[in-house]
Amino acid sequence: MFKNYLKIAWRNFKKGKLYSFINLTGLTIGMTSFILIALFVQYELSYDRQHENVDDIYRVISQQPGNEYKGTDLFSGTPLPLGTAMVRDFPEVEAKTTIDLRSNLLSKGEEVFSEKGIFADNGFFEVFTIKQISGEGKSALEEPLNVLLTESLAKKFFGDESPLDRTITFERKTEFTIKGVIADPPKNQHFSYSYIASISEAPYYSHNKNAWGNNVAVTYVKLASGTDSKELEDKLLVYQKNSEEEYAKYGLEPPIYKLQPLKDIHLYSKVNFELEPNGDMKYVYLYSLIAFVILLLASINYMNLTTVRSAQRSKEIGMTKVLGASRRQLLFQFLGESFLFTIISFLLALFLAALLLPEFGQLLNKNIPLDLVGNRWLLLGMFSMAIVVASLSGLYPSVFLSGVSPAKAFKGHFLKNTGGNAWLRNGLVVAQFTAAIVLAIGSLIIYQQLQFTQDKNLGYDKDHMVHVPYSTPEIAENENVIRNELLKNPMINKVSISTQIPLEFDNQGPISNWEGNTTKQQLGVYRTFVDYNFIDVLGMEIVEGRAFSEDFAIDEKEGYIINEAAARSLGWKTSVGKAFDEGKVIGVVKDFHIQKFNLAIEPLYMRIRPEWAKNYGEVIMSISTDNYEETKKYITSVMNEAAPLVPFDVKFLDDTYAQLYNSEIRLGNTFNIFTILALFIASMGMFGLVSHNVVQRTKEIGIRKVLGSSTVAIVSLVTKDFLILVVVALLAACPIAYFFMNDWLLQFTYRIDMGWTAFVVAGVLAILVALVTISVQAIKAANTNPVKSLRTE
Repeated sequence: MFKNYLKIAWRNFKKGKLYSFINLTGLTIGMTSFILIALFVQYELSYDRQHENVDDIYRVISQQPGNEYKGTDLFSGTPLPLGTAMVRDFPEVEAKTTIDLRSNLLSKGEEVFSEKGIFADNGFFEVFTIKQISGEGKSALEEPLNVLLTESLAKKFFGDESPLDRTITFERKTEFTIKGVIADPPKNQHFSYSYIASISEAPYYSHNKNAWGNNVAVTYVKLASGTDSKELEDKLLVYQKNSEEEYAKYGLEPPIYKLQPLKDIHLYSKVNFELEPNGDMKYVYLYSLIAFVILLLASINYMNLTTVRSAQRSKEIGMTKVLGASRRQLLFQFLGESFLFTIISFLLALFLAALLLPEFGQLLNKNIPLDLVGNRWLLLGMFSMAIVVASLSGLYPSVFLSGVSPAKAFKGHFLKNTGGNAWLRNGLVVAQFTAAIVLAIGSLIIYQQLQFTQDKNLGYDKDHMVHVPYSTPEIAENENVIRNELLKNPMINKVSISTQIPLEFDNQGPISNWEGNTTKQQLGVYRTFVDYNFIDVLGMEIVEGRAFSEDFAIDEKEGYIINEAAARSLGWKTSVGKAFDEGKVIGVVKDFHIQKFNLAIEPLYMRIRPEWAKNYGEVIMSISTDNYEETKKYITSVMNEAAPLVPFDVKFLDDTYAQLYNSEIRLGNTFNIFTILALFIASMGMFGLVSHNVVQRTKEIGIRKVLGSSTVAIVSLVTKDFLILVVVALLAACPIAYFFMNDWLLQFTYRIDMGWTAFVVAGVLAILVALVTISVQAIKAANTNPVKSLRTE
């Protein structure tokens, strides 16, 4: 019996090529989208799960009441003595590790690379699961000047030779002995590294190893199984007294230490100074919703097209019933057809997903693996998805068609465009286009907001600006020579050598010493150190007073330039000449953005760089982009004259700025793709329904042609009802899209006004897609010879 069901299903598959193609294409696209997003979701949820004791590993973070920075008072940094004290004082803390992640110049002979690695204590191997390739592991970190290399970095420097007991130079001055090789950390870990060195060699270690007032490292602990982390958090309040005196100097309360589960960091953490950018659980939910919507659209297509096509199979249904087939047998026959379509689509979807996964991963900036053999949960999920799709897609048509009486089947009048069945079919079409229009509106609003971030005046010039980060003292020692040599190139217009570019102002602290502050109120202020040319090079506007100038001796030691936000916060109507912190205000700069648009412009000040701040920073240049590659080589060569072999990276300032919005850009690109897919699936479904409608009305169209109806009139007749469905879908989609996109826009302090443009454009786009889809069949029907139309019965 089952064999016969498959034969009948296969014959119908070949007989109705158009409907089969539409159903197969829709289901394949839907399942491919679902599989790709399922792989992404599983990858995001897998972060840090490779560690054996992941459920018992926590990161200790510090909450600093009154010290809000970038929208939160939570910080990843903790004092160096904290982990040791926790192991000593609380038996439930079985192990701890303190790490510092930073980039260093590593060299061997003439080979120099900038590599990101960590300085850690030997507890790193007790807390985390690290695969050892060769040599020592934990024991290597017990001694200073030892280093462990990852397998990839070892090959980068030494090829296939053993690196053990050989040396590698840090920052071109300190030699470390390679004591072991470890496996590269997996990509789905919330921090990465290419080497591990002893924490005792970290630049700040000797001054801070016993200091409770400086949060210079990140602490992780492994708790005994079954430990209540909330109870332990309460016990950590005992450490507040250790830093109380230091924090009181700045008018702040001592920090409160909290425990953050390791497995929650990637998707849920919102603390300052993360080791690397994290993901966001809301985007996981959003992508999951998109996957289900696309899959549902494809299933709706199958339900609708299978049901309407049954009119062309009416005699088959009637004859099968007359010959004694029970309703149960017909039910299984139609469900069998659904399963056949689904299985074929599923196999095609697996092939397409494997083919498209690298590009999809690149779109999301993720290295997503496709490990079907060793991933039983993924396989089970995909198989369940196929079963659910086959059941949902085939259940309604199967129940409906198996219940048709033989008399109605032979007459072919069981499927009219009126009544409950028509309402259901029309409702499903409306649902399809509603989803597609919501995605289209979302895509347009995301695009508008991203354009707003790019086009809005930031308060400084970012076009035709390049910057070169450096962290070598030779640049400071040769600063004037470098500046003069760079300006000899006619493509380089202006040069500033300063501590930071505006996008990286990350130093904030409280001050209380300003004129008029009789109550010693605290004000959190961002601060940076610049040179005399910084404001001119970046094209900033001075709204009161003047910029820094070498003509005024006061500027170097006592001069402050504040922004308008600082002046407002200080309550000053005029600022120049007033006492501020350790000097006086010489100028007020027009507010400019130093953060993403989801954060407001906050008070800041600038000072001339002291000597201690010159060993790191940015060389900022205004250039002509003509012959850029040659200019780039010239910049690198000038800097390498001062610091040979150092790999300098010349970057465009607008590219650096755009990177702030990488997650939003990826979201917009993803929305664009799935909007196109949703419209494509919906239009294919409508194409099938219009085709069926034309077949049903063949005789009517022929009569109308004989009676003198024009092609335009007939096209309008066929088109009208379907366009009404699209308009209904638009009306339904607008409030849904407004609700979700308004919520998304609220994360931005500076945002677009969500006007009518996106809604109108999305509506017009949906109507055009529907109109083109309908017109193809309608025009074909209108141009058919009426004689042939009247012979159809």
